[in-house]
Amino acid sequence: MNKITQFTKQLISGDNIGYLMVFAAGCLWGTIGLFVNLMRSVGADTSLTAFMRLFMGALILIPIMLHKGGLSMFKIDKRGLSQCFMLGILSQALFNYCYITSIGSVGVATASILLYTAPVFVCIMSRIFFKESIGRIKIFALIINITGCFLMVTGGNLSNLKLSTAGIFFGIAAGFLYSMVTIIGKITSGDIHPFTVVFYSFLFGWLSIGIFTSPWESIKAVSELRFWFYALGYGLIPTVGSYSLYMGGLRKRLEISKVPVIASVEIVVATLIGVIVFKENLNFINVLGIIILLSSIVMVPGTG
Repeated sequence: MNKITQFTKQLISGDNIGYLMVFAAGCLWGTIGLFVNLMRSVGADTSLTAFMRLFMGALILIPIMLHKGGLSMFKIDKRGLSQCFMLGILSQALFNYCYITSIGSVGVATASILLYTAPVFVCIMSRIFFKESIGRIKIFALIINITGCFLMVTGGNLSNLKLSTAGIFFGIAAGFLYSMVTIIGKITSGDIHPFTVVFYSFLFGWLSIGIFTSPWESIKAVSELRFWFYALGYGLIPTVGSYSLYMGGLRKRLEISKVPVIASVEIVVATLIGVIVFKENLNFINVLGIIILLSSIVMVPGTG
């Protein structure tokens, strides 16, 4: 019992709490597919689904922030606001556009693999911006993380993959934009509360999507009360919950290059939801991919 207590204290120590918050954020992100399918089941199209996620997220944060610290929670300087603007435009609106475009061109499997080039981009940029070291063990962890993702998504069946120049371009662009959440988020997370950062990034994100896609026109075709219930859940769980944990984790003492590897637990959770909720098949190669990916997550906090 003493050993278990000691291990628990070590696990939630200052050095690890940030990584645990990122891990929890990844778990919540893993429910995105569930909510997307629920939204589609009541007639919401892609642009409306993306818009409602950020719009509801921002709306949910307002009473939480007022309760937490009043109107002062909404105060932000020009530098912080410009960084949140970049987060909203690049890592919310433009990311969603590139990822959805890639899915439409090369399919979910290939787009998912291209998206998880993000840890490579973060590793490179963390070296440039934060002077983090890139050791052999860290590189190995990145390689097995991407390998695990590949095996989980494809199940060893390469026929699931589709290739096109445009699809590959937008998929890699989505991976790069996804990586910017970590880099810009770390830069922004200094003295600004995570709720404030998340709120303004959502605000700029849904405004951008609204201006370029006019999703509210699609609301006319959605009349079921379930739509608003699903939208509330989508805005709360894999949006406010996940991003608040993620941005909070970035404020802790951690190495930025390790963050996206730990957050990749998202794809494990998404796979398990697919099996449990949507009765998708899971073969030996899928399971092997899960084991490999989880191994990289366990390995990476201790790397140099």
